[in-house]
Amino acid sequence: MDKPTPRALGLRADAKQVHWAVVEESSAGLVVVDRGDLTAPVMYADAAAFAWFREKIHGVILAHSPSVAAVRAPEGNARGRGDGDRRRLRVEGVLMEAAHAKGLQVRQATLVTIGSDLGLGSAKEAKRYQDAGGDLRGLDLGELGKPLRECVLVAAAMLPRRSD
Repeated sequence: MDKPTPRALGLRADAKQVHWAVVEESSAGLVVVDRGDLTAPVMYADAAAFAWFREKIHGVILAHSPSVAAVRAPEGNARGRGDGDRRRLRVEGVLMEAAHAKGLQVRQATLVTIGSDLGLGSAKEAKRYQDAGGDLRGLDLGELGKPLRECVLVAAAMLPRRSD
């Protein structure tokens, strides 16, 4: 009996929106199974918006059955210290808790970690993929917008490479 293909949920938050992608590694390379953007209703206060994000992420997890989730974290040297950056960090916490509550292995990763896990050799190379795209295990990242590229990169870093 074949083992199910592992899937990873990659998440990227900003102050008002969550981007996500479910990625798996097939014999042909990386495949984006599904993707989307979530924006909580404008009239929601933070607590209501966080609950809304949690519910939506639970729906994504139930629909696509990933086994792991990874949240793209800001770099340690990020300059932002304003309200938007603090809200992003809170949203990231909600995303991590939502995935954990559904039994997924959860990780938060910066470009240094993503680059290392993908075998790219450096954060600089991971940043090149993030900013400009390129072929990553058979998937052309150049066809994806930057937030989605970040979701795919952080998800792919969680997947074992297939050997077939």
